Amino acid sequence: MEESLALQRLVVQTLRQSPALAAAGVAVHDGPPADAKPPFVALGPDSFVSWSWKGGGGIEHRLVLTAWVGRDGLASAKALVADVVKAVLAMPRHEAGLKIVTLRFVRGLVKRDPRRWTEGRMEFLARTVREDD
Repeated sequence: MEESLALQRLVVQTLRQSPALAAAGVAVHDGPPADAKPPFVALGPDSFVSWSWKGGGGIEHRLVLTAWVGRDGLASAKALVADVVKAVLAMPRHEAGLKIVTLRFVRGLVKRDPRRWTEGRMEFLARTVREDD
């Protein structure tokens, strides 16, 4: 769907331009490459369904972002999650014919695998409509 792709591009652009993430050396990937090293943020999955009301319609997105840090523990992952959530919620609401009418943080999960990295997962709800360019 066009709306899903437009929202994804906006999220990636927003995160890559975040001063907090840049200062922390956080890479942003649309799905991490095989050689990705923490800290980084990866997008997906993104599920979307039709959202309509009397006289109009759009798309409701459930977008998941995952922040990865090294074995530093939960605190560093929570700090990165906070920076990501703040950046996403502050992103522009109009971009390339897409209007975000609802954007909110739904839930998060931070967990550590002692053999691997620490993961911070975030889920956002966004409702979008297309605008005439």
